[in-house]
Amino acid sequence: MSRAKQRAGIPLDLIRPKAKNVKQHRSKRPNRSNIAEIKSKDEDLPAKSLSSSGWVTAGLAKKSIDRRRIVDKLSEEGLKHEKQQRHVELGPPRILERLTPRQPAGLSERLIKVNRSIQQPENPHLLRVAVLGAANAGKSTLVNTIVDEDVSVVSQKAHTTRDRIIGVLTEDNYQVVFLDTPGVVPNNRHAKMNRTLVTTSWRSLDEADHVILLVDGHWALTDQEKKADNLLLERLRDLKIPTTLIFSKMDLLDYDEKQLETIKNKYESACPSISKTLHISAFDSDGIDKLKKELFDVSKKKPWIYPSDQKSDMSDLKRAEEFIRVEFFKRLHQYIPYMLKQENVGWTETEDGGLRIDQNVYVERESQQRIVVGANGAIINRVVSDARAKISQAFKRPVKLFIQVKTKQR
Repeated sequence: MSRAKQRAGIPLDLIRPKAKNVKQHRSKRPNRSNIAEIKSKDEDLPAKSLSSSGWVTAGLAKKSIDRRRIVDKLSEEGLKHEKQQRHVELGPPRILERLTPRQPAGLSERLIKVNRSIQQPENPHLLRVAVLGAANAGKSTLVNTIVDEDVSVVSQKAHTTRDRIIGVLTEDNYQVVFLDTPGVVPNNRHAKMNRTLVTTSWRSLDEADHVILLVDGHWALTDQEKKADNLLLERLRDLKIPTTLIFSKMDLLDYDEKQLETIKNKYESACPSISKTLHISAFDSDGIDKLKKELFDVSKKKPWIYPSDQKSDMSDLKRAEEFIRVEFFKRLHQYIPYMLKQENVGWTETEDGGLRIDQNVYVERESQQRIVVGANGAIINRVVSDARAKISQAFKRPVKLFIQVKTKQR
């Protein structure tokens, strides 16, 4: 017994000897199974049963049992009150829906749409039109307006369109297939750009019957050198494909007719294949009907290559990824949106007829990852919200979209 305990006057009966065997010592301690046995023994003891040191041992045991009984009673009352509150606030427990295993997109979602059974009208006419122009001239906006559907994504940044996009216009017995292309890249910038981006515009001329040369009207009225347009005029003069010259974005201009006529004569003299010149505003749909009539008049008697209700041949996965990509283009700046790479990890049909899409978006560095996600997830949350709404509208079904931003493993 230590000197401090002797000075404190602690009775010897309450000092437990140091056990040599821990298991044996623990087995002697009372547990819940023998509490009733201890209680029965305590009740048989006299009220003033004292030990040799004068401590009421029966009272200590009885107090511990009473305290445990009070705790158990309070616990039962607390649980009962909690169940009542849960029943009132949350209602009866509901059955959780069964989770569907996540599956990546299959071949049917990755491949372009091909329809072999095409119902031909009487005297069908067909025209394939390549839409060419400088970057950010409004090519995709024009195609979407004519087709009356968002087949190509649009943003204010240059080179939003990275590949050739098909847009199909079908009216009466006429079908016009538009080949929306990336902006023409001048020769002095070829080394800095993606090879596919540079060559796609020229490869579309191999299958085109007609060309729309789209020129930004505001840009045309400036005195700045137009390297992309000059390169286009040189190529078109050599190929001699029938061409329609279109000045776009006329709703933004307060122009002089004489000045615009001078620019028109300059383009027509540089490219003799230009047969018609139009001024349109795709945003206001001004001049669109005149352009349609012009294209219908120059179409050829050929069978259709797409069904009348088909607007594009883009695969479902590619279309969903385009909607996601353009939302990043709207919110990110400089080179970052051009560096993003997408990977599909989930294309799952849900039991309620909806669609769950899981995408990974890869960046090159962790600093870029923080920019893409945004402060407190502000950017990525807006991208998911707006892209999900557009995908749901395009597919005409409820869509759940999940995007994870990751850094490439080197």
